[in-house]
Amino acid sequence: MGSSIDIQSDIRVKRSVQQYLFPFLLRGEKIESFAERLLEEGFIFFDLSDQSQEVMFYGKDRISARSLDHFFMPNIKQILFPEKHKDIEGIRRFSKKMNRQCSLNAPFLKTTFILESVDVFVCPFHIGFINLRVTLPENLSFDDVLYFGDVFRKMEQISEQDELTEVKCGEKTYQTVKDYIFSELIPPLGEYVINAKKEDSYFGSLPFFIDERMYVISYINYNGESISETNLYRTGKLNGYGPDGERFAGAFNPAYISRYCEDKVYDRWSDRTYYVMSEHHFSCITRESGSLEERLASQMYGEHFYSIFLLLYYKIVLLKISHDHAEVDVIKDQYNTELLIVMITKFSSKYYLPTINSTESGTEIYDYAKRILRIDHLYADVKDTLKTLYQNQEKLNDKRMNYLLQILTTYMVISGIFGMNLVIEDWKEGFNISTIMGYAFFEWFSLIVILSGIFVAIALGVFFLKSYFRERKNRKKIMF
Repeated sequence: MGSSIDIQSDIRVKRSVQQYLFPFLLRGEKIESFAERLLEEGFIFFDLSDQSQEVMFYGKDRISARSLDHFFMPNIKQILFPEKHKDIEGIRRFSKKMNRQCSLNAPFLKTTFILESVDVFVCPFHIGFINLRVTLPENLSFDDVLYFGDVFRKMEQISEQDELTEVKCGEKTYQTVKDYIFSELIPPLGEYVINAKKEDSYFGSLPFFIDERMYVISYINYNGESISETNLYRTGKLNGYGPDGERFAGAFNPAYISRYCEDKVYDRWSDRTYYVMSEHHFSCITRESGSLEERLASQMYGEHFYSIFLLLYYKIVLLKISHDHAEVDVIKDQYNTELLIVMITKFSSKYYLPTINSTESGTEIYDYAKRILRIDHLYADVKDTLKTLYQNQEKLNDKRMNYLLQILTTYMVISGIFGMNLVIEDWKEGFNISTIMGYAFFEWFSLIVILSGIFVAIALGVFFLKSYFRERKNRKKIMF
């Protein structure tokens, strides 16, 4: 590893709690039945005004509804914490207390853990999230905590070593975390999830997102001296043990590690507390104690959790929009193109908010994570997509309107020249079939033009009415 790398051995963790977020796509026609099914399965709709829920899902910890209520601005609070489970425009959370003792058997770690609770988030734009809350045993080593997070976040077996990993819960043993979730925790989930990879048995695969691993949010309270930069780097990467079972850093160059920490570590309260942020891990590492330690743990379930969750939701929606744009033929598929424009506009105006809270530290941590997850970059791409779609739609609509006007003008000129003079005059005294049968060629021609014009006008009217009502219906369907 090199003598210049200070890994700091034998760091003991007083306690550690971890949360695992997994995104998936919901079937649009089954979203509301899914919400009702969750309630039937014992899940409880999360209501911020219900004080009993402050201590229901977090083991020995709790959240502060009052702090959450004041932390987020009103415009985002009504989206994050809808008042009713049928509020389809909000991010609805359904939670279930588990309190199950399970065990993880991995190549370099065998340990018990407590699954405190499970959340299922039903979000606009057909996005769903699962969140697992896990409490690890006290006095594990720092290396064990990182290794547990790295192993448990893998939904599928990726390497040969993963084939030696299993999760036990009661009398049942699961070879993958995916099986543990879909068979043990939320059995009905597979009925409502879109399986994008038809050839796989892996539910919820997103074709635009690397989702074989879950996003980890962890709180680590440890004993000892100030933590080294190398261990902060290892935290961001979840580097516990290497392939040989030895303590693993993943980098040799101290300068590289320093640059990484400068970019991804929020050290306002150094050397007591650090927040480490990466593309797959958000962590609070602290050696505080007493009421301050309890407050930090509460924030990782409350304020900071919802901030990170919202950013992950933004990322999934933005990636979904980019993927949908790539799948749509903007020339031939005008209908889906228009729905995509509506989707982008709705997301930009109602859900994507640059600022979500007014506290200084909360805003700084949010901005750190937002930059690391590249949310602004993804949003800029989507805004460019919207601009391009508008330009293409405007050109296509102009062409279609020109064609329609040309057709209608032709009908008006021909019917005006022939119909009004040759046909309509014959009908002043009433309709007479014998008169029509005696028409000359030009009179038959003008009659056909008039009748076809009436037919075209009626057909266009029906078409536009159907399009209008279908658009209203599907604008809602595509988002909720």
